[in-house]
Amino acid sequence: MGTASRLIVVLVLLGQLSFGQKAATPLDVKVKEFDAYILKAQKEWEVPGLAVAVVKDGNVILSKGYGIKELGTTDRVDSKTLFQCASTTKAMTAVCMGMLVDEGRVMWSDPVIKHLPEFQLYDPFVTREITIRDLFIHDTGLGNADFLWLLMDIPPDEMLRKMRDVKPTYSLRSGWIYQNIFYVAAGKVIEKVSGKPWNIFVNERLFKPLGMLRTFPTTKEASEENRTKPHDRIEGVITVIKHTNADAVSSAGSVWSSIDDMAKWASVMIDSSK
Repeated sequence: MGTASRLIVVLVLLGQLSFGQKAATPLDVKVKEFDAYILKAQKEWEVPGLAVAVVKDGNVILSKGYGIKELGTTDRVDSKTLFQCASTTKAMTAVCMGMLVDEGRVMWSDPVIKHLPEFQLYDPFVTREITIRDLFIHDTGLGNADFLWLLMDIPPDEMLRKMRDVKPTYSLRSGWIYQNIFYVAAGKVIEKVSGKPWNIFVNERLFKPLGMLRTFPTTKEASEENRTKPHDRIEGVITVIKHTNADAVSSAGSVWSSIDDMAKWASVMIDSSK
């Protein structure tokens, strides 16, 4: 999941500075040096377009777009250009679940079947024992099942039903395999507990309160001109490719955002969400 045109949130620990009247000059120098470094790296890595934010002490000291949104055009990336956030979405889903935990409406230790009685896996023991926490930490023992959304055009509920046919690779909590589908289950738990679909919940409880007004839960909702096109290196040449639409696994990876908004998200995360 993701695009070759990269959305990068860079958190830089700058030296301890006094923020009096004389502090602006050395900070400006550091930002200028970092800006030059980004331009150099962009050229070396042949990245068509990217956006970078630097957050320090709760302040955004750089939020800037570089390059173009699509090869063959002169359409420049700016700080409001939308990028596909891909699996950064997972952290947002975890925060949403954490809100419900804080409100006492669900517990990390709850069995998934307490909230999704229809949830069923290949192993009855795992079905019974898997918890809300397990949905987030890739320890369920099931191998990657991305074929259910990458290769099959089926709705999320059908994806979850088909998980009962996926044989485990190892026993519960004995190893680690990246698993997108269980974030779909987490999104369904959020919907069941809150009474609102995941995309509505994340928008109302996370994006709007943080002022992330150019952040959209799904590709469908991010349909506008100021957004990037994906690129990949094909036979040695950077080429525009088709978007991977992750709306079928929305709570695992469908969010689109701008670097201005992701700077707000980063500020909250490094401030312990206070």
